[in-house]
Amino acid sequence: MDPFSLLSLPRRPFLDDEAIGSAYRRLAGALHPDQAGGDAAAFRELGEASAILCDPSRRLRELSGSLAGNQLPPQAADFFLKVASILHRSDSLTTQAATASTPLSKALLIAPLKNLASDLQETLAQLREWHSSLDRELHQLDRAWPESDPAALNLLADSFAYAGRWESQLRERELALEALLS
Repeated sequence: MDPFSLLSLPRRPFLDDEAIGSAYRRLAGALHPDQAGGDAAAFRELGEASAILCDPSRRLRELSGSLAGNQLPPQAADFFLKVASILHRSDSLTTQAATASTPLSKALLIAPLKNLASDLQETLAQLREWHSSLDRELHQLDRAWPESDPAALNLLADSFAYAGRWESQLRERELALEALLS
């Protein structure tokens, strides 16, 4: 399956989310299994094509012909230990808070939880900055398209994958901390 041709979109590194959504909606109505003449398999394939094209990492992999990441991007290496430390601290403090049975033991966790929340917000802000720089790089690759190096596509795909995964994990921990501190 070629997600670009399935949605009748150009094979480019950058695609506007609205264009992807519009192409999906145009075809989804006719293919939906609840519609007369709908096709469940084609509808699932359309959904998968849309998911690939909406995710910059997966879209770049599709363009490069490479299925999986194979390297830790240099910028991701800078974040790796910081993110791992925050995730570990968050999980540990969340467990401690869940098992704290006395008011004193709960009160003693407030300062470490607030420090963690501050570190988490700072790291999320840095990840968002990195993500913005990845978006700029994606636009640069798109302007040079199709004269783009497959290795550059793969490195950018790896970067988007790490940034997205870590942002999601940290946001999840942020919500858990907000619940504990409220």
